[in-house]
Amino acid sequence: MLLALAGLPAVPQFTVRNDDGAFVARVDLAFPEHKIAVEYDGAWHGAPGQLYKDRRRQNLLTAVGWRTVFVTAAHMYDVEALVSQLKVLMAATPTSGK
Repeated sequence: MLLALAGLPAVPQFTVRNDDGAFVARVDLAFPEHKIAVEYDGAWHGAPGQLYKDRRRQNLLTAVGWRTVFVTAAHMYDVEALVSQLKVLMAATPTSGK
C-alpha cells in the first residue's frame, strides 16, 4: 500500500512465467512492464534450508530477465529510499510490454 500511495502501484502475488509460458515463480509484488519484483524477506527466510530455496528461485527469476528488490521490516522506516530505488530501476529498464 505504501508503494501505491507513492505513485508506484504494484501487482500483488504476480506469477512470473518464462517465454514458453512455464511457471518460474510467484513474487510478492511486481512491476511486470519493467520485470522488477519486490520480495518481502521476513524472519522465516532464515529457517534451515530456506536460503537454498530462495537463491534457487532468485536464479530462476534472473535467468528470465527479472530483477528483484528485497525488502525487510527495517525498510518500512525509510519508504522514501525504497521508492527512490524502485524509480531508479524503472528508469533504467525499458518496458517489456509483458
